[in-house]
Amino acid sequence: MDARLLETDVIVFDVGNVLLSFEPEKVASLLPGEHREALSRATFGPDWRWSAFDLGVETNEEIAQSIADRAGVPFGKDMVLYAFCEFYRTMQPLPLYHLIPALKSMGKRLYALTNYGEPAFSSTCAAFPHFGLMDGMVVSSREKVCKPDPAIFALLTERYGIKPRDALFIDDSLPNVQTAAAMGFKTWHYAGENVLPASQ
Repeated sequence: MDARLLETDVIVFDVGNVLLSFEPEKVASLLPGEHREALSRATFGPDWRWSAFDLGVETNEEIAQSIADRAGVPFGKDMVLYAFCEFYRTMQPLPLYHLIPALKSMGKRLYALTNYGEPAFSSTCAAFPHFGLMDGMVVSSREKVCKPDPAIFALLTERYGIKPRDALFIDDSLPNVQTAAAMGFKTWHYAGENVLPASQ
């Protein structure tokens, strides 16, 4: 097990591409083939409406209709909503996810700090039961604020009594890691390292 996980008693995980894989091209596979390219481009392109889904300040229906309209598929709202609600089915657990029970058994305090929309996050937690071992979770769409905004990190520390200097923050996004470091967290810019013992 990576020494960074052993050297701290408080670990804060991002979810996408840290605990579970998140690959836009696999999410796009949930869209109908005839309109897949246009809808995918409108969802994950330069305007990246997925960020509005994470922020939770518009309804999923409003975001999906906006995506469909921009894609030139105005009747495609339900297709986009399906991808929003079902994309967790395209995700696979990563090595850090598999370590959650072992870390919990060591007495570590475990938290998730994630940019994630609803109801997708609730569905994800139901599909991946290790989330039930977390001591707390802060989800952007529930709080109406996304990483790397320092406000969501402050909310985590205040809600759960976390001292940043005592906590390790793990994320695949460099801006998120930089914000956490500026706030005093120990950080790990995760790039998919295999942290499991060779026998697993």
